[in-house]
Amino acid sequence: MTTRPLPMKTEDPWEGISLPERASRIINARRVAHSTPWGLYWAVDADRNILLILEYCKGVRRTRRLPTLRGLRVEVQPADDASKERIVIRLTDREQRGIFFRLCQDIIEATALGETEEQAVERFLARTLRWHRLLQSGRENRLGDEEQKGLIGELTVLEGHLLPILGTEDAVRCWTDPLDAPRDFEISRIHVEAKARSSGISRVIISSEHQLESGDCDTLFLHVTEVVSATEGATGAFTVTEIANRIRSVIADHDDMVAVDLFEERLNAVGFDWNDDYSDKPWLIGREFLYDVREGFPRITSVMFPVGVDNVRYAVSLPECETFRVELAALATAIAGATDDT
Repeated sequence: MTTRPLPMKTEDPWEGISLPERASRIINARRVAHSTPWGLYWAVDADRNILLILEYCKGVRRTRRLPTLRGLRVEVQPADDASKERIVIRLTDREQRGIFFRLCQDIIEATALGETEEQAVERFLARTLRWHRLLQSGRENRLGDEEQKGLIGELTVLEGHLLPILGTEDAVRCWTDPLDAPRDFEISRIHVEAKARSSGISRVIISSEHQLESGDCDTLFLHVTEVVSATEGATGAFTVTEIANRIRSVIADHDDMVAVDLFEERLNAVGFDWNDDYSDKPWLIGREFLYDVREGFPRITSVMFPVGVDNVRYAVSLPECETFRVELAALATAIAGATDDT
């Protein structure tokens, strides 16, 4: 693979990368201009196909299968450096160049969140697989009730706690759950896991051993929102579409179209589609609770069991967490402190 610098910034990252000779098997590439140590490259091949490449050490373990996507070819190849290999995503349907660019941007952003090379590879493939599921299924079925509640819980944190402090683009970028991050929000070294629960339910479901793991951050909060079904026309009731549209309007009012596009992509990644009709499913938001997940908090983390055990799902009883409950203002204080530090 031959890497070349790009002579000028362009909206099309493949523009300016010269084509390899037709008879050669060389791939010409340039490194993705992104603040990540991982080997991500824009590339073109001798057949004029455009590619996204992740290069990594051979010893890195891949636990996910390679997806098959219409119009794309995903494969693993040996790299020029014998100690490395690479995953190549190649666009074969040239009419889909614009969609492919958006897909690549999404994959790059997800991959950049990996803290190790193995995590980067996992995120690269996980994000590609999510696009595979979305493209294959077309999301013919709208979000289920629990998925709607979960999304409302996350949007409540975004709308009520991040947007007022961080501004539009930074707030949306900190919403990391759609990028397959372990926690729903990452604001520098302050992380937030958002959960929604029905009124009268005293527990929340934790869907992995990583969600309440705090070793990679300074402070981890668990934010719990009461989200209950409402009758049509009830005062204060809203649909998941209405809260999403409300946040989109706030972002658009700041004339921040970059943030609008980013918000749209995040919604799409979690399976929300503006064309789905949620008018028959109104919701009401009740109280919000905030917990400081520190030493002694009831949780399961990856260090508690041997290698080979993963995908742990468990419930946390909230009454047992009362000594860890803090005022909602603690989240605003922590976010403000994190932004001051950066």
